[in-house]
Amino acid sequence: MFCLKELLLKIRALLSRLAESGEPLAAASAVALGLLEEGDLFAGGPELTAIGEEAEALSAVGAADPMLAAGAACALQRKGQGGVIVAAAEDADRLYEAITLAVKLALPLVLLVSCPQAALDELSSRVMAADMECIPADGRGVMSLMPALRLAIDKAREGDGPTLIECVSDQPLEDEDTPAAPLERLNSVLILEGYAMPEELV
Repeated sequence: MFCLKELLLKIRALLSRLAESGEPLAAASAVALGLLEEGDLFAGGPELTAIGEEAEALSAVGAADPMLAAGAACALQRKGQGGVIVAAAEDADRLYEAITLAVKLALPLVLLVSCPQAALDELSSRVMAADMECIPADGRGVMSLMPALRLAIDKAREGDGPTLIECVSDQPLEDEDTPAAPLERLNSVLILEGYAMPEELV
């Protein structure tokens, strides 16, 4: 049975290891790792991480080659055994090559891209022009990223093709008392919802 508390605590444990890197995709990567299942793959740097084997040892995340991720998604699809690949990618030329391939073959691929607010419209229009679904989310907020990633991963798992998640990295915060750091924001949610005491999150 699904338990939000357990999922959020798992994501927090992953995020606490990734947050120190300062990588803008740390929060999205932690959420993705929390939602993926055994047999799925995560690309967050030069190598692929197989979920269920080494994901718990992941201590850093960086931009992956999106074409490597697309190739891995193609291999998963050909095996016909299910599985999804999520990749932390850069907004670069190879991203659009990967998008073209993923859309053409309806690959089980979810791409995470860190996107400043000013570049949001341009990225969205280029991705949607390729006929790929594009979902914007607050890149610093686990509670914003989680539904977007769950939707995209479920869609890929059901064979309905790829999605790009735009992790907006500089959205204005809700109010001046909202923490800016993803880990601090998640800690606030855990305390507010009664899932953890402040002293447990030190």
